[in-house]
Amino acid sequence: MKKVIITIAVLIASMSLGMAQDKNAAKGYTKDGKTFTQQKAVRGSSSSDRPTAYTWKDSKGNEFPIFLHTYTRGEKAGKTTCYVVKTSAKTGKEYKYYIPNGESIAQEIMNENN
Repeated sequence: MKKVIITIAVLIASMSLGMAQDKNAAKGYTKDGKTFTQQKAVRGSSSSDRPTAYTWKDSKGNEFPIFLHTYTRGEKAGKTTCYVVKTSAKTGKEYKYYIPNGESIAQEIMNENN
């Protein structure tokens, strides 16, 4: 009986430690001893965003992977559009660039995949 109680206690402790690590990852950092390491934000990770096998080539010849985004709120709720993740030349920060006519492109992508 002692072994069962100890086993259950160890399981509960390990699960709580695992949850603590997940909370830190959700906050954007990990902890290794006394060192906190910032995690890079990953664009396109929203539950309504999906990566595709398609790419977008801009006027400068740069290619970017296309993500599909389905709106969940507002007047566009339920509609799907496309965006790419670009990096600002001035600040170096990533941002979402919604493709012109993204809704029609998204419709083509979804039709080909079905």
